[in-house]
Amino acid sequence: MPEIIKDFLPRSLKNQRPGNPMTPKYITVHNTANSSKGADAEMHSRYLHNGAGGRVVGWHLTVDDKEIYQHLPTDENGWHAGDGNGDGNMSSIGIEICENSDGDFDKAVKNAQWLVKKLMKEHNISINNVVPHKHWSGKNCPRLMLGNWDEFIEGIKGASGTVDAPSQQVGSETVTNGSVVDYLNSIDKDASFSNRAKLAKQYGIKGYKGTADQNLELLNKLKKGKPLSKPSKSIKVGSKVYLSKGAKKYATGENIPSSIKGKTYTVQQVKGNKVLLKEIYSWVYKSDVGGSSKSTASSKPKSFKPGQKVTVKKSASKFATGESIADFVKGNSYKVKQVKSDRVLLDGIMSWVRKSDVY
Repeated sequence: MPEIIKDFLPRSLKNQRPGNPMTPKYITVHNTANSSKGADAEMHSRYLHNGAGGRVVGWHLTVDDKEIYQHLPTDENGWHAGDGNGDGNMSSIGIEICENSDGDFDKAVKNAQWLVKKLMKEHNISINNVVPHKHWSGKNCPRLMLGNWDEFIEGIKGASGTVDAPSQQVGSETVTNGSVVDYLNSIDKDASFSNRAKLAKQYGIKGYKGTADQNLELLNKLKKGKPLSKPSKSIKVGSKVYLSKGAKKYATGENIPSSIKGKTYTVQQVKGNKVLLKEIYSWVYKSDVGGSSKSTASSKPKSFKPGQKVTVKKSASKFATGESIADFVKGNSYKVKQVKSDRVLLDGIMSWVRKSDVY
């Protein structure tokens, strides 16, 4: 069975998390209508956390072929059914099923069937109250499933996998039914599928696809092997941290460019196992940052060359010639026209900027 990763939206995002108490009577099924590569459950979680592009929209869970992200508690309503203050929004749990082109849609549907069965049991919801988005607003959603909706419902009835709480075998160090995601979160480590796949490779689990057996094997190996310790130093807002040259991906999934690594940044926000770095306005994992160290060779300023494209840090305050840097310059990229010992001349604005203020 897939892992459920609880990544609740902050209450401050009122357009995504209205926060009204709800006793769920229905389960509403959607398709994401996003077939782009990478448009998986984790990406849709980031989309909601970033304000959904200014839209008033929010649902409870997103399902892909590997895992499930939960965005809202199931005892709070969301905005997903298109029926205003009707039962679709005010009394139903909204589930989005991913259709990203690089995923396995059939597997995502099976995961959704397992999830629906689990929620039905938890909230005493009848199979007759499992409905498509179209039921509430007439919208052609879930667009890939309306033609065989009866098959989807039949699949829920036959969905396999226990929905009971995890347990541990008494008198044994071997876990027989536990969550590797919960374990990683408990020790403040990245629990995403991509990181679990990396850990599986390190621990000798071949062909990791996030199955229940593989997750259980990984959990046991993590617990029996060298423990993953929590960060030795508490990271707080305002802390100066050094981004490791070994860092691979941002916490949002994108690759970290080499030009970003090996430098010191200011922590703007801290959330769980992630920190937001002020100068590059990007989320990275705590495990990829450490205390600032100017003595290491890796923290030396990078050399720049004419023609190279660089970005002016948002924290930059003055040009190398002393004048204040306008806000519209910060965060934008320019080509290097000339290079001097401690500064670069940027084409487009024809101004000298200190090397320490660009990346």
